[in-house]
Amino acid sequence: MRLVPVTPLALCAALGAAPAQAFAPPLPPPVPIPPVREAQREFVSRIASYGPSPTVARCATRNVGVVKGAQFPPEHNVGLALRGSPPDAPTPNDRPTAVLSFSIDADGVPINIKPADDSMTSPDMVAAFARWRFMAGPPVGGCRIEVSRSYAPLTQASTATLLEVVARRRRDAPSSARRELSARGDCGKAPRRLPAQISYPDLRSFNDRDFAAPWAGVLYDIDAEGLVRNVRVGAQGGDPVLADLAAASVADSRFHPGRPVNGCYVTFAARPKASGAPLRASAGRPTSSSALPARSVKTEPPASNNACVAARETLNLSTETAYPPSLARERVEGWASLRFDVLPEGRVEAVQILAAQPVDAFGAAAATMLRRARPAPSAEGAKGCVIPISFAVKSVAED
Repeated sequence: MRLVPVTPLALCAALGAAPAQAFAPPLPPPVPIPPVREAQREFVSRIASYGPSPTVARCATRNVGVVKGAQFPPEHNVGLALRGSPPDAPTPNDRPTAVLSFSIDADGVPINIKPADDSMTSPDMVAAFARWRFMAGPPVGGCRIEVSRSYAPLTQASTATLLEVVARRRRDAPSSARRELSARGDCGKAPRRLPAQISYPDLRSFNDRDFAAPWAGVLYDIDAEGLVRNVRVGAQGGDPVLADLAAASVADSRFHPGRPVNGCYVTFAARPKASGAPLRASAGRPTSSSALPARSVKTEPPASNNACVAARETLNLSTETAYPPSLARERVEGWASLRFDVLPEGRVEAVQILAAQPVDAFGAAAATMLRRARPAPSAEGAKGCVIPISFAVKSVAED
C-alpha cells in the first residue's frame, strides 16, 4: 500500500474546490399560509340600499337629462363572509358604488346597458334602469351613472324596508326576507290562524298605468275571535290610494277562532307600465364614433334561402319561459337578432348573437331558447339563418 502525504495547503485547495453551497446552512421552509377553504366561509343575507338617483347622465360628448327615473329599490343581497365574522362585516364582493354604462338613442331610450367592470351591479338594478328615459336628441354613447350603495344585515333592516323588498319582488320575494318579517311577530308560528274570509283590493285600475307602480305593505293583528285588529300601513310607494284600499281590504278579512297573534303582514303591488323595446333601426344606425351601438355586429349578409325560411317556420319559439326574470318583473321589453345553422336531423348549432337591446340578457336568453329548439329535419339542413326574437310582456304570465 502506498501512502501519499498531503500537505495542509493541498488539503485546503481540495476543500476549496467543493461548491460553496454544499456547506451553506439549509434555507428555512416557507411560512405556511393556510388557504381559506370554503368550509371557513358562510353565506350571509343582507339588504343592499341605494342612495339618491342621478338626474343627469354623463356621456362622451354631452350630459343628458333624465326625463323618467326613480329611486332604485332596496334589494336582497347574499354575500360570502368568513365564518364567525360580525353580522355587519363587509364581504370581498361589496362595492360602495353601483355603476352602469350605456348609450342613449334618438328617442331617449337607454341601450347597450352594462354593469361597469367590477361594480357588482345586480340584474335587478339593470332591469330597473332599463325603464328610465332621457331627453330625446342625437344618439350618444359613452354614458355612465353612479349610485352609492350600502349593506346592512337582514336582521338589522327596518320592517318598512323588508316590506318593500317583498312587495316589489311579488311571487319571487326571497324567503329569507319573508322569514325575517314573520320572526318580528308570532303570526307565523304554529298553530297558524286559518282564514275564514279573505278580502283583496281591486288593483286593476292601478295596473299598467304608472312608470313607478304603486305598492304597499300592511301590518295587522288577529284577536281570539278572528277579527283583524290594529291595521296599519307599514310601508308604501307610489299612489297612496292603493295603500288605503289595501288596508281597508285587510280590515274586512276574518279568521277562525284561535290564539291571539300579532305582527301579521301582507303586501300588494300593481304592475308598472310596460317599457317599449328600443327601435331596431335606431339601434343599428350609429351617427358618430361615440354613438351606439357598442356591441359589434357581424357584417356577413344574412342567408335568405328557402331552407332557412322553412327552418324558421318550424322553430316554434316561445319567450314566456325564457324571459329574464328581473326584466319580466320590471316589464322591460327588448329584442335580439341571432344567426344559426340547422343540421339535417333538425338540431340547431353555431348560434351567434348579432345584436340585443336594451341589455345583453335578452341575447343570452334568446340564444338559450334557440339552442333548445328542434326544427323539422331536412335533407341538407340550413346555414347562416338569421332570426329576430322579440320579448314582449304580453307573453309573460302575470302575478
